[in-house]
Amino acid sequence: MERRRFLKDSAVGAGTFMAGLGFGGLNEKSIENPGAMSSKGAQPGRLIEVPGTSYEVTDVLTTIPVSVALGKFLISATQLTQQEFEEIMGYNPSYHRGPDLPVENVTWWEAIRYCNLRSITENLEPCFNLATGSCDLRRNGYRLPTDAEWSHAAGPQSTPSSGNIRDIANLGSSDTKSVERLVQDLKNSGTRPVGSYSPNQYGLYDMIGNVWEWCYDYFNPANTPQASHNPTGPGRGLARIVRGGSFVSTTSEWTRGYRSSIEPDYKSRFTGFRVCRTVEPNGVLPAAHQDAKWFEPYNQPPVGYESSTGSLSSLLAGVSSASEWKNRRSALEAKWLRLLGAPDIKVSGPAARLIETVTDQNYTGKLMYLQVEPDWWEKIFIMMPSNPSTNPIPVVIVPFYDVDTPAGRNMSGREFMPIGVDSFAYMAVQKGYIAVAIRWYGESYGEWYSEAVANLKLRHPQCTGLGKWVWDAHRLIDHLYTMPEVDRMRIGIIGHSLGAKMALYAAAFDDRITAVVCNEGGIGLAFSNYEDYWYFGDFIQKMDNATDQHELLGLIAPRPFLLIGGDEYDTAKSWHYINAARRVYELYGRPLNIGYFNHHKGHMPTPAADWRSMEWLTHFLGPGQ
Repeated sequence: MERRRFLKDSAVGAGTFMAGLGFGGLNEKSIENPGAMSSKGAQPGRLIEVPGTSYEVTDVLTTIPVSVALGKFLISATQLTQQEFEEIMGYNPSYHRGPDLPVENVTWWEAIRYCNLRSITENLEPCFNLATGSCDLRRNGYRLPTDAEWSHAAGPQSTPSSGNIRDIANLGSSDTKSVERLVQDLKNSGTRPVGSYSPNQYGLYDMIGNVWEWCYDYFNPANTPQASHNPTGPGRGLARIVRGGSFVSTTSEWTRGYRSSIEPDYKSRFTGFRVCRTVEPNGVLPAAHQDAKWFEPYNQPPVGYESSTGSLSSLLAGVSSASEWKNRRSALEAKWLRLLGAPDIKVSGPAARLIETVTDQNYTGKLMYLQVEPDWWEKIFIMMPSNPSTNPIPVVIVPFYDVDTPAGRNMSGREFMPIGVDSFAYMAVQKGYIAVAIRWYGESYGEWYSEAVANLKLRHPQCTGLGKWVWDAHRLIDHLYTMPEVDRMRIGIIGHSLGAKMALYAAAFDDRITAVVCNEGGIGLAFSNYEDYWYFGDFIQKMDNATDQHELLGLIAPRPFLLIGGDEYDTAKSWHYINAARRVYELYGRPLNIGYFNHHKGHMPTPAADWRSMEWLTHFLGPGQ
């Protein structure tokens, strides 16, 4: 706290901490326009349309290339002037004074308040929630540019013919050793009228120098996009990004690209802002994102597994058309439903009761009990994103032992791990999806798994554990269908280990689920512990040799299905199941809707696997933000 106070005080009144060095006269309350250069035709307040773009960057954690798309947007040609700020806010906080000088000495919070007030003045939709700082990019009002938008608008840095960047921008010197030189810059120079230098290729002035400019995003040192469409940076953080440098910023090798960060309640004579507005809420990814090349990482079987199905039965024996497959599919579904056993339950329309509301920076969460039987309620956690860019909103269901680990939040469940590689609900809500975590019946139906299965047999003697789960999943989706915010056509499901088994079975028997990711659940019945009585138990003995879970993949087809393996439960042999099911996908004309990505790092997902999982869902569900 003391360090933070020192930084704030030192920046607002530089003479306060430099006076002891013998350099006086630097702590005046303001400096009038210090002999500014003439403007080069800039018109403060004018907005310039910057065209949309798409490009690739490399994720530093996974080394995976990320396709990023920006929609076109409007951005002010100049840094916001003091006159513009005072007309809306009624005061001028700036250290250097002049109506055509950039406003500075403003906090990030003051900048977004200005944006909202100006939007209201011009009968536009305010973009910011002033309590949380969240921004709705779908609205047409004024806002701060995102880091990605600012970078695109700035374009590549050009070098003047003289070789001295100070000829084209109001920056400091390259001398980083002389304190006296820095102090003289503070004393004798300052901000210049906006537009004093030539504009860049888009007609934007002072994208380098004069004052740093607030951006919307939280700072991420890795500078890795969190979304494919109009990225807005990390969902949480402490400091906000500033770009462009100021009149004292060094021109030496230590520039760091004039990208830095400061806390949002900090203000100084060195930082101002410019505004922008949304034109296209969703950028359009390049055509390459839609062709077969995009699917290559998900279709790389090792040598010997390119088309092999091993000893698996053929899903298309005696089938040569989609209509014949329809009959075959019905027979497979009926067989599996007999194996699973249906609980004898009669219950009215879906009902849920609220336990607790949780407010997070990125979402509002509702911990609830969902009625799955007349006298039994299962725990769910619905996470509504703070700033969805679509309406209605796609949903990602995340089943697991309890709701805590998927959400990355301790809510007193039996199973909890902090935010990590299997916090899929938290990842999904970060991307703007409604995320729904749901608890496995084995954690709620009794004191422990043995008691849970005993109670299941007492209540529903012919029902297996996975049959009970399929019923609960139906009830969850019934409930989601009552929510007006939910896009019924875009409901995905993702799970790890136990959760992967749950995702597989839920999708196979409910075609309202439109995209699936299963992470190390064991796609073959022999690959994992399906014989344990909380799954099938001795019911598995009723299965003939031809029965295996490639048939479930056939039931899911042609809906998108991705398997993630790590060589523990899902290995190279899992390709047999993918290849067997792909023939059904081919019958539908969707051979690339099924894929397999193996990270070879064991049972737990890796950052690369998480990235692939979320990319798959984003590709098929569409952007959530």
